[in-house]
Amino acid sequence: MKTVHIIGAGVSGLGAAHYLAERGIECVIHEASEGVGGRAAGRMEGDILFEVGGKNFSSQWTRFNALLTSFGIGEFDPQHPDFHLVLNNQLLKMDKSRTLKGDLRLGLRLGIRGSLQLKNFLSYSRKHADELNHSNGLIEEVEKRWDHKPVAGHFAPSLLAGPIRMFTIIMGAAEPGEVYPSLLMLFTSGFGKGRHFAVRGGIQRFHQALARNKQIRFGESVKRIAIADGKVTGLEIDTGEGVQTIATDAVISAVPAHVFKRLVDLPAAAQQACEEIRYFPLAMINASYDKPVFRDGINSIMFDPGSVLGHCSANRLYHPEQVRFTLSGAEARKVLHLPDDELISLAEAEFSRYLPITGNRVKACVTRHMGGICAYAPYFSRVKSTLLAGVETIGGLEIAGDYLEGHTMEGCLHSAELAARRLRQYLAQ
Repeated sequence: MKTVHIIGAGVSGLGAAHYLAERGIECVIHEASEGVGGRAAGRMEGDILFEVGGKNFSSQWTRFNALLTSFGIGEFDPQHPDFHLVLNNQLLKMDKSRTLKGDLRLGLRLGIRGSLQLKNFLSYSRKHADELNHSNGLIEEVEKRWDHKPVAGHFAPSLLAGPIRMFTIIMGAAEPGEVYPSLLMLFTSGFGKGRHFAVRGGIQRFHQALARNKQIRFGESVKRIAIADGKVTGLEIDTGEGVQTIATDAVISAVPAHVFKRLVDLPAAAQQACEEIRYFPLAMINASYDKPVFRDGINSIMFDPGSVLGHCSANRLYHPEQVRFTLSGAEARKVLHLPDDELISLAEAEFSRYLPITGNRVKACVTRHMGGICAYAPYFSRVKSTLLAGVETIGGLEIAGDYLEGHTMEGCLHSAELAARRLRQYLAQ
């Protein structure tokens, strides 16, 4: 029986190992860090839970929910039901359910043009939610119609400073001029669909369950995938005590595209496709205070384009004293190099402009995701097809990750399932 080597112990890597193990295929996961979960990791600091990346999930995520059931994880916390947007230096409430039906108060602030554009865009994406993905064909029609210019070229200024920017910041840590409408529509197709939750006790419960009984070698950074005669022959791995080469003819890369492209020589067209996929950096600050920070019906704030903060929210609705500050967007990138204490001070000062922090900080944790969140590329269906075609020319190599089927945890699991299926077919030849 062959052993499959998987690069990365994020959701994609753990998922690939899970789907292979279901078919009795042994796997070894090489993880450069000392923990699992990647950019959706969570950890306990004393009695305080710090989730340092993606944590929420939808009741519509079939793979993710199936795994939760199989792991016996059934205690969940509801996601906050609304946002407060900073528009013209004032907070405007944006209720998720009312926005989908038409929120008169929001509409008055956005103007007739902006209100109609938002309603039409959300209505179309919701109506075709089941068809809008990178496996069916409708997204290609959206790309042809919309992706000739970025999001900023399609919407009224009131939307670009408010709801539309809210979407681009959340989904890609990006400004409306940096992402394209097809990605926006993929994101909004899930907006308001199903119910959204977080795992009670932290997302690390899911990762730990998925990692159970898996062979994971922590502190091993893969530097190169060795190829000879069009087939995988091994991995060059830095163990911290030097680089060693191990022989293998079956590898799944489950790292971001910007990491994968450094590991292997792809055909020129596939390499170019990989280069086109963009990632935008951010930093997340988890902080706990001795008094509630969120109050007066406010539990999540989306900031304006001039702010170093992209958004922030209460870690859980019943923990208003615990805050997740996210520094993302163009202004944030100018300060991400600063020391932790300066980033925390900047975040607190900006937040306090709209909701003054009256308590003392008890503990804080800064996590920099300098590799960033995937914001895909315009005409992504073509980019993805070219990339997969190039990978297919290398026997024994498969890819999974945030850049293939959506950068949610469900999307990562979907890409992992597809990679495992393709590799099984290759091994069976």
